[in-house]
Formats: sequence, structure tokens, C-alpha cells
Amino acid sequence: MKLAIIGTTGQLGHDMQRYAARIGHEVLAIAGRADLDICSEADVNAMLDRLQPQALVNTAAFHNVDLCETQAEAAYKTNVLAVRHLAQACEERKILFVQVGTDYVFEGAPARKPLPEDAPVCPKSIYALTRFGGDCMTQAFAPQYGYVVRSCGLFGVAGCKLKGGLNFVDMIISMAKAKKPMRVVNDQTVAPTPTDDLARQIINILEKRMPTGIYHAVSHGEATWHQFAVETLRLAGIDHPIEPVPSSTWAAAALRPTYSVLDNARLRSMGMDIMAPWEESLRRYVREKYG
Repeated sequence: MKLAIIGTTGQLGHDMQRYAARIGHEVLAIAGRADLDICSEADVNAMLDRLQPQALVNTAAFHNVDLCETQAEAAYKTNVLAVRHLAQACEERKILFVQVGTDYVFEGAPARKPLPEDAPVCPKSIYALTRFGGDCMTQAFAPQYGYVVRSCGLFGVAGCKLKGGLNFVDMIISMAKAKKPMRVVNDQTVAPTPTDDLARQIINILEKRMPTGIYHAVSHGEATWHQFAVETLRLAGIDHPIEPVPSSTWAAAALRPTYSVLDNARLRSMGMDIMAPWEESLRRYVREKYG
């Protein structure tokens, strides 16, 4: 398969590029804005006509959750309008299109049960609202060739630009090794998901040419960010205290979901859920990177 990936400098894009190439796909890497302005419809059309991929995965977004609150127009252009351009252009050319979505579109409290694809959305921030807009654009403008794959709590070897090149796991280990005091929220529950597992799941969806629409793809199980941090240090063999605190401690500009654990219901119903328990995936990540 000739696969174009937007955002290969990010955690998920990096792992998708690496895995797809290893199993024999032809990968067309689109690193960032210098390679493609996804907000330009003309640039998107020119890129697709030049590269002629069979599938396109968009991992790019306006990811800074708090900054979206004051830069709503920029968030809308990147998370909604750009996705419309990509979806429509792929549909017109019969190119499979994957828009990577987020758990932030949900709020599962007080039921606190994993959320399937058809659960009611409840965006609580500009970031969440615009990302849901991207989901809607994919479904509306690429009904025959478009996929939305939502995930949650991502961590990967490439790290996150917003965290200085570190992901949550790396940041916790780094701070513990430096013996810095740590406080981590204990009132937000997620499904910690490694980007290499997610990359394999997305490519599997494309290879099998599964029915289009929305899919959830997260590790099995759930944890608060504090539980995630404590387990990280346990697996790394580091004895360091982590204080559990409420989200209000940080006074962030944007509200976060208190419970946004996703249920891979659609994948499971098709016998295509290849995601692992989060503790198992975290153990592998820590062993391979820090062992």
C-alpha cells in the first residue's frame, strides 16, 4: 500500500511511519507545516495529485488544549476546515482517509463506563469542540473512504513537542530521577495508549479495508493520571513519591474530561481489536526504553 502520513515528527506519525515501512508499505512522510499547509485547499490537492497515495492518515491537529481557548479561529481552521479539505479531496480521488480523533469529545461521568463509538459527545473546551468538528467533516465529506479513529492518553518514543520532546511517561521518569517533587491529577481517568500499538491498529484497519466510519482504539483498562504515573515508576524501579491532587490545582484555561475512557466496541464486534492492556504496553515501553 502506498501510504501518506501527515505529522511524522509526532509520536503517532513517527510510529506509523516506522511500522508501515517495516512491514513493506511504501511510506510517503509529510513531516509538518514546512512540507504541507493542511489549511490550504490548493496545497492539499497539489500534494495528493503529486504523491497519489492509496491511503492518507492525518495525525496533525492544533493540539495545545489551553491555547485553543484564546486562539479559537486558528483551532477551527486546523481542526475543522483543514480536515474538510483533506476528507473531500481523498473522497474525490478514492483515497482511504484516516482522521485521528480524541477522547476529549466525551465526558463519561457520572456513569464511568467505557464509551463506545455511538456514545453522546460532550465537548467541554474549544479544543474538544473543534476536534469533534473534524470527526463530523470526515463523515460528511468522505462517507465512502473516510475513517475517524479516536484514541486516548498517547505516549510514544518520539515524544510530544508540547512537553519538550517528552511524553507523560518520560516526563515522570525524568522528574523522579532528578528527585523533583511531583503532583499529578487523580480526578481524570483515561486509557493510557502507546502510539506503536495504535499505529498497528490503524494500519490493520486500512489493510483489511474495514467499513468506514468511527472507531475507538485504546489500550484495555483505565487509570487516573496519578495511577498511570505511580505504575510508571514502579515498572522503572524508581522509588519516588507522587502527590495526588485535583485538577483545580493547576487552574488550566480549558476544562478536561473527568472520565474519557473509550470502548473499542466496533473493533471488538468485528474481531479486529488488537490493542493490549495498558499495564502490559507500559511495561514493554519502559523495558525497551529504560531497561
